[in-house]
Amino acid sequence: MQRLWAVRLAVSCIHPGAVPLLSRTDVLDSWRQIFGNGQRTDISFLPQQMAVVGGIGIACGLELIGNGQIACTNLFAEEDGEWRMFHHQGGPVILRQPGRSTESGNITRH
Repeated sequence: MQRLWAVRLAVSCIHPGAVPLLSRTDVLDSWRQIFGNGQRTDISFLPQQMAVVGGIGIACGLELIGNGQIACTNLFAEEDGEWRMFHHQGGPVILRQPGRSTESGNITRH
């Protein structure tokens, strides 16, 4: 994780249900806690859309953790000639209920 995260850029990380972490130290400490809890933690990233816009890499997808899924967005920028993450945000996936139409106006659009 230390090599993945930017060193000089402002970084931020929002884990599901948690307050934003706004320093590299806090971000790396949070990942140490996730991976260092004594249990094996396998996290796989299933990309849904990836793009580069104005020098910013955007990777949106799903993190697969055990039997669960978290929707996530990761933002990258070049630092010292390498792509480094400067923002990660994950949130729970709410599955649509069978028979519920998204076209009928039953949902709130933002």
